[in-house]
Amino acid sequence: MTDDQPTEPHEPLHVFLSDAAEAALAQLRPGELDAVEKLVERLALYPRLGIPVPGGTDPEVDDYTARTDPAADTGDRISVVYRVHEQMKSVFVTWIIAGP
Repeated sequence: MTDDQPTEPHEPLHVFLSDAAEAALAQLRPGELDAVEKLVERLALYPRLGIPVPGGTDPEVDDYTARTDPAADTGDRISVVYRVHEQMKSVFVTWIIAGP
């Protein structure tokens, strides 16, 4: 993850999950779910923590991917793919990817 945390506090962005992301959350183990929730909380404050994903078609939106810290129960890391909408002051989680 990149370290672009702002030096001054700002209001957290709103975080929304796609239907696919919501469905993936329901399949996670408790430790994995906790790791994803912690990452989403950080993304609300520091939306550019992830690695930029090139090739977006909307100039108003930036795409990123980020990985959680290892889950407490499984040690697995979960990938979260999301978009940052600066004008809408929101983060939209499109995919949550877990598994081998």
